Amino acid sequence: MKITKKHILALATAGLVAAPVFASSLASADTASTTISSAVTAAITAFTTSGTVNINASSASGVKQTVNTDLITISTNDTSGYTLKLEDGDSTVSLGSGGNTIPAWSGTTGTPTLMNTANVWGFHLDNDGTKWCNSGSTCGATFGTVLSSNQTASATLKFAAMPASGSPYTVKTTATTASSDTTYVWYGVNIDPTQASGTYTDSVTYTATAN
Repeated sequence: MKITKKHILALATAGLVAAPVFASSLASADTASTTISSAVTAAITAFTTSGTVNINASSASGVKQTVNTDLITISTNDTSGYTLKLEDGDSTVSLGSGGNTIPAWSGTTGTPTLMNTANVWGFHLDNDGTKWCNSGSTCGATFGTVLSSNQTASATLKFAAMPASGSPYTVKTTATTASSDTTYVWYGVNIDPTQASGTYTDSVTYTATAN
């Protein structure tokens, strides 16, 4: 039998039809991921004080001491806590009334002392690492957090002069978040009958900073 071009073409076509078709059995896949990030800023979310601490005083004879407290309340979302400082609000650490003054007590924050002389004022703290009382570490809390008027000068509470403006004293440092965390600061004034009458004032500045 003579093979012609027509036969060759037919055989080639049949071979193509009969040839198996091999499809890849390996499917291709990949993954990708996204990180959702939200930086929550640390902040002091609430900060209040008593506003005004009245330590009104009167003496007909001898040295009389009046003590009252300031309640500071702080909230923060900072997981490292906050730092509370205080300092005088202006360049003068005396209480003033017109041209008259009640000078700051001679005790210091490093060495607070019993405030036992006339016509001076100061502040008292508890639990800050400095011994602010004759015994124990919380004599202010034991003394009370309410007004004590015109008493004999305390033999328990030690006082210091208010730090000058620009040189704040660290009252408290915490290490975690806080919700209405409270701190008491005691203020005292001693007067005798020689102190001129009047309303004596000075400003105190508190600063709370997220750590």
